[in-house]
Amino acid sequence: MNRQFYEFWGNYFTNVARGQKQLEDMSAWMKHGFSGTDDLAALFRRCYGLNAPETGGSMDAKAWQKAIADFQQTFSQLAEQWGWVSQTEHQKIVDKCAALEKKVEQQQDTITQLRRLLNQEGRGHAELFEIFKGTFEEQSNQFHTLMESISKSGKDKA
Repeated sequence: MNRQFYEFWGNYFTNVARGQKQLEDMSAWMKHGFSGTDDLAALFRRCYGLNAPETGGSMDAKAWQKAIADFQQTFSQLAEQWGWVSQTEHQKIVDKCAALEKKVEQQQDTITQLRRLLNQEGRGHAELFEIFKGTFEEQSNQFHTLMESISKSGKDKA
């Protein structure tokens, strides 16, 4: 992490303690590309060693872009360490969740339709178990009959 980043946040949080308005300004400032909100822009320029145009200095566009890129990179690292998620990443997850919920709903509809078809064709769960039960009973009776005939033939030979 860079020194200017910590200096910026140190000054910023000290100022935030003096009023909530700055927190709202900070959010708007970052959303609008680090422009507007003169107090924050001045604090940013001072912490990153950029000359302010209003003091007669010329602002180097490359230095400004580099400072913004450094700030954003360090802010992203800090946010990641604190477990924060960017609004873009959050929206991706919300969209993915919505898509998955829609897919689950479609699959539930398909399952319901398939169950209805099975029931209409007489192949529903209850009827299927009745068929299995009948088949097992029939096989059991045939086995019992076979065992009796084997038993009788064994007695007849003896």
